Amino acid sequence: MITLGWCLLACSSDKGERLPLYAIERVDYEDVLGIEGFTEPVNAVNINCPPEVSGAIVSLVETGTMVKKGDVVCVLEDAEIESRIEQWELDLESTYAEMDKLEATHQLEYALLEAQVQNNEAEALLADYDSLQMLYLSPKERRIRKLQQERAGIERAQLLKKLDVTGVVHETDVMRLKKRIEWMERQLEKECKKKESLTLRAPNDGIVVRARRHHWSKDTWNIGDNVWNGRTVVTIPDIARMKVLIYAQETEYKRLHEGDSVSYTFDAMPDNRAWGRITKLSPVGQTRTEGSAVKTFEIEASVDSMLVPIDPGMSVQCRVYLHHIPDTIVIPTISVFDKDSVKVVYVERGGKYEERLVTLGEGSPRSTIVVSGLKPGERISLMRPKEN
Repeated sequence: MITLGWCLLACSSDKGERLPLYAIERVDYEDVLGIEGFTEPVNAVNINCPPEVSGAIVSLVETGTMVKKGDVVCVLEDAEIESRIEQWELDLESTYAEMDKLEATHQLEYALLEAQVQNNEAEALLADYDSLQMLYLSPKERRIRKLQQERAGIERAQLLKKLDVTGVVHETDVMRLKKRIEWMERQLEKECKKKESLTLRAPNDGIVVRARRHHWSKDTWNIGDNVWNGRTVVTIPDIARMKVLIYAQETEYKRLHEGDSVSYTFDAMPDNRAWGRITKLSPVGQTRTEGSAVKTFEIEASVDSMLVPIDPGMSVQCRVYLHHIPDTIVIPTISVFDKDSVKVVYVERGGKYEERLVTLGEGSPRSTIVVSGLKPGERISLMRPKEN
């Protein structure tokens, strides 16, 4: 009793000190986390920016547009592809001209060699006609005439060999250029196919929804935006089944568990409601900007029931029910204070405040369950009183 009296005296405030009070009563405890999300189809066909492409959007269908298979949903423009196509066309034109020049040069060389061969053959025939005259020539003259015939034969053999070699060289040069042209044509065809792939078409009938620029952002792609390899530009969702994507900060993520109940309200449909559960928590967080230490974690939640059907891409206010304990004493967390490694509250009694040790149960940044130390009808201070 002495100890209790000392406590009351030591923890009383001056008469007239008015502090905000909270009345103790038994209520149902609910730990609810409010967080934003976006509606997404469970199944959807994604239409992506083609591989090895980075371009600007020059045409893009609006969200909600009904399209047929093969309809154009987006057109991209990649200046680098256009530049490469132009360069390959110029290079091919130059190589074709080189091929024409090579053909003309070889034809001229071949014609000159054939003329020399024919001239040599004519000289050899004349020498044969003059062979009867050799009977009347001196031995020395016959020897000279014979050497001339042998020289003509040697020249003819050389000319024929040169003619053959020229033909082989010509074929080799032509083959080299043809291979270069074939390679360049393949490169041009590759770039042209890339250019053709910049026109994105619907693979099936459906309603188009513009994709978000970033997984954590509400902003969708618009004309003038730059997209790159593999990014989803638009989707054609199966709206029969929907889910909610939530991107939580690390402190929020640590409080969530698979199976937690969720209720949804929609900014665009204030009178609509939906319900579901947390179905998946990504184990790895992602940073929004390079070098940032702040991570967000992707969380998926089901939509099991709703008042009115919802569309993809809608902004959602999510209430995640982390804990529910019926008929218990709950106080504001700010009314609990630390003192000598224990938790205390200040109970108002006749204008004074009694410091009382309490045992706490489940809690959140907003409210906390009191297991022992308080009873209904008492009032506690939301601020630490001044000590006497």
